[in-house]
Amino acid sequence: MQLQRKRLLKTMPYLGVIVLLSIVSMLSINATVAITDLVYDGVKVGNIDVGGLSKKEAQKKLDAAFYEQTKQEALILTYKDQKWNIAAQEIDLTINSEGLANKAFAVGRSGNILKQLKEKFVTLHSGYSIPLDLSYNNDKLLDIILQIAASINQDPQKATLLRSNHDFTIISERIGLAVDIEATMAAVSTKLLQKLPTTISLPVNETVPEVTRRDLEGIEGIIGSYSTQFDATNPNCTTNIKLATQSITDILVRKNAVFSFNQLVGLRLADYGYKETPVFINGKLVPEWDGGVCQVSSTLYNAVLLADLGIEERTSHFRPPGYVPLGQDAAVADNQLDFKFKNTSSNNIYITAEVKYGQLTVYIYGKCQLNAPAIEIDSSDQKILQPNNIIKQDSNIELGQEVVEEKGQNGFIVSTYRIKYRNGKEIDREFLATDEFSSEDRVVIVGTKVPDSTISK
Repeated sequence: MQLQRKRLLKTMPYLGVIVLLSIVSMLSINATVAITDLVYDGVKVGNIDVGGLSKKEAQKKLDAAFYEQTKQEALILTYKDQKWNIAAQEIDLTINSEGLANKAFAVGRSGNILKQLKEKFVTLHSGYSIPLDLSYNNDKLLDIILQIAASINQDPQKATLLRSNHDFTIISERIGLAVDIEATMAAVSTKLLQKLPTTISLPVNETVPEVTRRDLEGIEGIIGSYSTQFDATNPNCTTNIKLATQSITDILVRKNAVFSFNQLVGLRLADYGYKETPVFINGKLVPEWDGGVCQVSSTLYNAVLLADLGIEERTSHFRPPGYVPLGQDAAVADNQLDFKFKNTSSNNIYITAEVKYGQLTVYIYGKCQLNAPAIEIDSSDQKILQPNNIIKQDSNIELGQEVVEEKGQNGFIVSTYRIKYRNGKEIDREFLATDEFSSEDRVVIVGTKVPDSTISK
């Protein structure tokens, strides 16, 4: 401690000299510049040098410089190779030259003595810059930026397959563009205070669509397709089939991903354009909003089977529909029954579907495998369930007369298989499901009423 105290005592004279010289220097600077009534040399407004000028001269120079710098354009917005020039008059841009001249003159002259000395020192040694004091019509600027943004903005568009017969072309994706209006306005507010004219590169947010050309490049051709027929003269059913078909077309399913029919198609409601058609619910034909949609899911199911993809969830109808063979249907219902499959192939697949002349066709594109087996769906393992005969007596009907109330229908138990062939020989038989469609009882009403003439005898 004593050694440190001695060292401190030795250095104190030198410190005192340094402080004294600094004070003398500051006082000299103050004496040098205090005698002038002009803006101190080194003072700039933005990039305009106003040092050595009176307040009125500084104001005139600022007005002249503002006019010169903005007579062609005050603001330049750019995006890639595009450029938009915005004149001062378009946004009512003005400069507060009088206020800026007063601020320039006040440098080194306002505030306490330490503040004045510091400003004078900075001004003489490195220069002192005052930000531009500009005003503009914010609403007019916003309108111009919105018009420019409208010429740039575009929605993202996923890559698609353009099909012609059995050939197809990959249409590349389109990147989504959106000018960041808030960031642009903030940049203008900041940079207009620094330099005139000012150039701003528009901040544009880009959105890559969910499907790109790269996702489709491994797809070579059709690996599975299936068609079903429907009554095109039924307008409600046709509408529902078209709506559901649109929802499942141009869909990429990535390798190992699970496709959900309900998730993709959404709720089948009148608000979305669906029409009432009769459907079977608990064995009864009732009007519903999604009639015809099950034909789309069933057609897709068969295309998926032929494409050799994995089935995750599938339910048969209560009654067998007529548009697919027995045991090859896939029922769907809002929030109840879904059809799901998994892309178990080695590559991404792509689904397209079309409705034309009363025919619905689903195509599944993917990577074509060398020596791929031929696939057939077999539902020939069937058992017929005979309906029961139910006899009801009715005393209001003449004795011996019969009235068929319900015709009844056969039921079926059917097992379905996916069979693979190579060179005409069966190489694999995959069990898919056993479905039971209950029979409907045949109901006959038998009369028990005895004629009056018989009673009198």
